[in-house]
Amino acid sequence: MTFNSAGNGADDSSLPNYKRLRLGDIAFEGHTNKEFAYGRFVLNDAGNGIMSPRFTCLRPIVEQEYSFWKYFIHSEKVMRPILVNSTKSGTMMNELVVEDFLKQEILVPSLPEQRRIGAFFDRLDSLITLHQRKYDGCANPLFLERRISCRKPSHQNRCSATTTPSG
Repeated sequence: MTFNSAGNGADDSSLPNYKRLRLGDIAFEGHTNKEFAYGRFVLNDAGNGIMSPRFTCLRPIVEQEYSFWKYFIHSEKVMRPILVNSTKSGTMMNELVVEDFLKQEILVPSLPEQRRIGAFFDRLDSLITLHQRKYDGCANPLFLERRISCRKPSHQNRCSATTTPSG
């Protein structure tokens, strides 16, 4: 989940209808695509804010490990059986039927195991991001200024991830 400090372009008059979203809340986004046939859940790990009333917001009532749930609920393989029984087709996107959703059961690891799994995936995600930046030529802060100048069309300003800084 991302935070947009500039807002989403909604008219100020519609803001009172928006839902309050707190850190750790889970939003259901009902748009379908090739990866998510019934919609998807997204854990808010960005911070407190507001969310469009078009989306359903769920708040855990017991302690959970956010770093685990962030990945677990985003898995189509895990959530598909639950969403099959707790969504209905809407005009533009699927709608979560909360009453039906709350009747569903899912097996989850203990809290200590959730912490270990979450830490593993957080570390893996960080390593992937680090390597993506490395190949984009921006892992080293010395590349950041060059990367901006690389966008100029001149052949003299080209650089790549293999460019070494002169210091």
